[in-house]
Amino acid sequence: MKKDQAILDFVDQWLSVLLKLDEPTEALLDSEFVWQCQKLHFDQPTLDLDAAFPIEQPMTSLTGLKKIISKINDKMMLGHAIYRQWQNWQAKPADSQKAWLIAALQQLKKLALANESLPFVFHGVIAHLELISQAATNSPASVQWLKLGRNGKAELRIMNDQYKLLTTQTENLKGPQLNVFFEKLALYFAKRHDFKPTNIENEWQLTLTATNGQKFQTRGYWLTDAVLGELAQELRQIWNGDAKLWLFDGLVHADKIDRLTIRYHRQLNAYQEDGEPVQLDYLESIVIDRAQQDLIYRKHLSDDCEMEHRYHIADAIDALLDVLQTPDFLAYVNGNDDDVVFDPDDQRRYAIEIQTAAGQTRIINGSFDKQGLPVDFPKLAIIIEDFLSFYGNNELIDPALYNHQWRRPGQYIYCDVSFEEDGRTYCYRTEDERLAEGDLVRVPVGRDNHLAIGRIERIQIVDGQHVPYPLSKTKLIIGPYQADED
Repeated sequence: MKKDQAILDFVDQWLSVLLKLDEPTEALLDSEFVWQCQKLHFDQPTLDLDAAFPIEQPMTSLTGLKKIISKINDKMMLGHAIYRQWQNWQAKPADSQKAWLIAALQQLKKLALANESLPFVFHGVIAHLELISQAATNSPASVQWLKLGRNGKAELRIMNDQYKLLTTQTENLKGPQLNVFFEKLALYFAKRHDFKPTNIENEWQLTLTATNGQKFQTRGYWLTDAVLGELAQELRQIWNGDAKLWLFDGLVHADKIDRLTIRYHRQLNAYQEDGEPVQLDYLESIVIDRAQQDLIYRKHLSDDCEMEHRYHIADAIDALLDVLQTPDFLAYVNGNDDDVVFDPDDQRRYAIEIQTAAGQTRIINGSFDKQGLPVDFPKLAIIIEDFLSFYGNNELIDPALYNHQWRRPGQYIYCDVSFEEDGRTYCYRTEDERLAEGDLVRVPVGRDNHLAIGRIERIQIVDGQHVPYPLSKTKLIIGPYQADED
């Protein structure tokens, strides 16, 4: 535990230095960094990162490091790599080396925080908050570094993916609302929380400093906890600056949605009678685009079997996207427990991309199941299903239409109605030519003519002399049954 705390102190100190500076200065050329690395034994040779990952070559490539960074779980190996890269940065400063060091230090911090003997439970009164939020985004800004004191002084540094400073904002947030926010945050982190990695592209790292000087640190991912989302919204309400704070969830407010893309991917390994495997790679996607006023539903079974339905409906697409425009839209994912057993022969994954009018892109992905999907995905699915159903009537292939007969004078419509599956049928009459076989109807039953619900099994149009049941004894159907009448 002491070793992990020492690593955390080391990481915090040098992350702070790197995030503030664009290139090393003379002050960084002294022996302090080397001395701290020696104290942590990071100067001792271990397996080289390039040797461990020969394809990606992470020591010489920032792109290579990002590909394998989550796979590194050896603190000593990573510490030694940081020690070597620091020396390279001192000799030949470059933005890519600075970004390399920051990414490596953040991973080292994750490994230290992951130690079960170091739970994050806050005690005391918050004096200072430091929150780094990182986003996988196409926009120039990729990092927000917020510092906020109980005295109300706040500084927000916004950086690109190379951790080069883009802008700085300073604010003064004094007032009772800030104190309430700090108190709620302290109460929340007074309990142990495990943040499941349901949104790994976007994450946050938090340091809380108590009034006695003790530091508490933890990390998590965007959109993993509704209570943290509410706290984030409270802080946004008292924020005076122009920047939209990402904080714990990346949500700023109910930004207008310009484009929503939902992708579904199923990989199924089936087996024939002789044991030979058959692989199914099935894809579905729905794209709702405000600019094009389109909803496009695609299905892909193979290169020779693809389907696409396009709904171009002006104004209706606007209305559909506006219904979804809420601050917590697809915001929270519970996530599956670590010991859940997935079927290796039947894997289902999804990815959802939300693009807003403000230029923000939010990506959610995971396993396609109840715990892996956002908690309000069923609501989204119903909204889309209702939209498709409303515009999905196909009269050209509707048997109720192509089997329809018009009556001649003196003809009657007789319906065979059943009250249970495969049960006996009873004759009824109707004057409603819109009724079709398979429809549920309300009919009078018995001597007291009590109301019952039946299903039309067959419709006949017959002359008066050929009726299947005497005309005077045949009861009339009251009307079609509507489920909302119950």
